[in-house]
Amino acid sequence: MSAQTVTGTQPGGRWRLLGDPAVRSLIAATAAVGVAGAFVVPTTSLFLTEAVTATPLMVGLFFAARSIAEIGTDVVVGAVSDRLRNRRTILVLTALCNTAGALCYTFLRDYYLLLLTGMVCFGLGGACFGQLFAYTRELADDRGVDAPFFNGFLRSVTSLAWVIGPPLAFWLVARWSFAALYATTAVLSLLAAALCRWGLPRPGTAQDAEEGEEPPPGLLGMFRGVGLRTVLVLGSVVLLLGANTMYQIDLPLHITEELDMSAQFAGLLLGVSAALEIPLMVLVGVWADRIGKKRLMITATVCATVFFALLPLTHSRPLLIALQPLNAAWAAVALNIPVVMLQDSLPGRFGTASALYSSAFKAGTFLGGLVVGTVATWTGYAQVFWVCAGLTALSGLLVLLLRAAPADQPLDPVRPHEGSTA
Repeated sequence: MSAQTVTGTQPGGRWRLLGDPAVRSLIAATAAVGVAGAFVVPTTSLFLTEAVTATPLMVGLFFAARSIAEIGTDVVVGAVSDRLRNRRTILVLTALCNTAGALCYTFLRDYYLLLLTGMVCFGLGGACFGQLFAYTRELADDRGVDAPFFNGFLRSVTSLAWVIGPPLAFWLVARWSFAALYATTAVLSLLAAALCRWGLPRPGTAQDAEEGEEPPPGLLGMFRGVGLRTVLVLGSVVLLLGANTMYQIDLPLHITEELDMSAQFAGLLLGVSAALEIPLMVLVGVWADRIGKKRLMITATVCATVFFALLPLTHSRPLLIALQPLNAAWAAVALNIPVVMLQDSLPGRFGTASALYSSAFKAGTFLGGLVVGTVATWTGYAQVFWVCAGLTALSGLLVLLLRAAPADQPLDPVRPHEGSTA
């Protein structure tokens, strides 16, 4: 283990991990889960409208119900997974739930059956996202490589999946049908389950913890050890990702309705930003320990606030494209660093920490979806970006408060806590 630690933290040692079969399997499983998600999420509204003949209200309720189900199951599954220790079991089961959900989308066309199966199957399957974060941290610790780099590298794989997935998904629908699309999604989810079962080893850190430490508190004590610092990080994530969701929903409408540009140009902007995020996520992971995670988060919130404040004032194609590196810079930090900060604050409970991040991610998405429609209806599409700027500025304030917040109390089953601050 010590030899791996030395190798993993040397500059070239990070990239030598790509020769590790476990890392390659994890990359493949992450890619399969990412592409499957990129197939389902952007096509569901069109599927419900065209194939199920759902009304706009029914579509909105469908997404809201699924979001609530996923947020609840994420935290529960995360707490249970920490007790099981062998995270591969949870990864396999959640990937199989996604397979079942995709098969339901393939064959069912009744709205209420789809709503029920979507909440159950994709609600449980959605926990696979957070559990991959947890396993990534365990494997990083086991291989002795710095967690921000390893997590950023795996997040870049997910970002690449979202660059490739949506265009391929709509091509499958146009070329064949929704049934073909969701059957392909089921195959990808099944492949992810197989990779998790037979391609991923059990990290040695989990075995060591099982032998020498008291087990985590589990479901009934899932919030033990969660203090003010963790709450501030979670609040920052909700605000940042709420703003990001509002931007992704509002941008195409602002571009086409108010700037009189094509929808293809809106897609180009989103694609450019996603492509830039991929190398930036890796670089952020390399720089995290050198610069400091809180400093990176504060820098990200400043970049985000400036970006959103400039958007309503920008009306030309070249300038809109020129703003995308700023957009990619803050997103690369927001999608990588907070989960590592949460894992650091809950040592030995990576499943719970990652599930809290995943739930905050989805809560931000839910918040953004609710707010953008209201603001756009009352004030116009351009004004939504001012709200985004306000949310990201508030997120930066929460990160600044981390400096003054007392350290969270770690769980210590042997000795009682001796004070409320550290």
